[in-house]
Amino acid sequence: MSLLSIFDGVVGRLDELYFRYHCHVNRGDPAMFHRGWGSHEAIAEVNRHWMDEVASAPLVPGWESEWRSDEPGLWVRSGTFPTPCYREHLPRESQLARFHLVRPSPVLVGPTVVLMPTSREAGVAGRMPLARCLAGQGIASVLLESPFMGRRKPAAQQGRTLSSFSDFLVLSAVSIEEARSVLDWLAALGVMQLGVAGISKGGYLAAVAGLRSRQRPHVVAFLPPHSGVAVLLDGLLGRLCDWETLQRTSGSATPVRVQIAEVFEHTSLQRLPRPGASQRLTLVGARKDRYVPRYSYETMQQHWHDCAEMRWLAGGHVSSIADRRPFCEAVSALFTPA
Repeated sequence: MSLLSIFDGVVGRLDELYFRYHCHVNRGDPAMFHRGWGSHEAIAEVNRHWMDEVASAPLVPGWESEWRSDEPGLWVRSGTFPTPCYREHLPRESQLARFHLVRPSPVLVGPTVVLMPTSREAGVAGRMPLARCLAGQGIASVLLESPFMGRRKPAAQQGRTLSSFSDFLVLSAVSIEEARSVLDWLAALGVMQLGVAGISKGGYLAAVAGLRSRQRPHVVAFLPPHSGVAVLLDGLLGRLCDWETLQRTSGSATPVRVQIAEVFEHTSLQRLPRPGASQRLTLVGARKDRYVPRYSYETMQQHWHDCAEMRWLAGGHVSSIADRRPFCEAVSALFTPA
């Protein structure tokens, strides 16, 4: 356990301090959802198909590069494929999925994990240290780029601030379906040991993609909220939302927080099936977390009490993310014989 996490576990203030720093640095950015509710049709479709098990079309990647190795023991190749669903609700720039395949050798052997993007992450640079750490343990990674961010950001969007609430739902749904497609593709290539993992919102996406995948991959959900309620209504990020515009554009006199909670009922991790007999599910929570309140982790612990391993870290959200070792250890343990 890192000294930062131990210090944060005692003081419990780092999340708040980092949030204030983030607000100061990005004070010129518009509020989250500054254009309001967005598309009612997109939200309805996401909720309607959230639990569908329909197989996506076979993934045929278009390769952007050959294998390259900028350092010993790390090989990287980049590719694209048409996003498999919700395309009509995506801006043109987000309709092409982009990914990076990272592995310890140019031959695809051994376990492979899909590393899901975190919230507001542009590209994959933030996850490359994790992929590098896993490659050192013989584990390959597929890093998906997030819709609405980086090279997939729509021209009309200001920075990494999502313009509407419906974009938030569509981003999540698209990321999950892209991950399911990648897992099917890896299985078709003959990869026998599969996993999916992520941190924060990425952990939530990993849990949904993994437990809804036909491939039954192992899952590490690191600091995941059980639903958007914990993040936007009860956590620090809710302070970034334009609540007045959301209320005005929601199309209802019902308080917008109530409306959002009702939407998130459809996409809660509590609706997911139990892990398959061959799956391992590891949940990692932080005891002093102020981005994802502790009750959210405890909700999942109670929901999957007999079929998931629950690990606790002493610090908060920020200090737990700063130390990559617990994440890499949890992923590595997925492929270690019980």
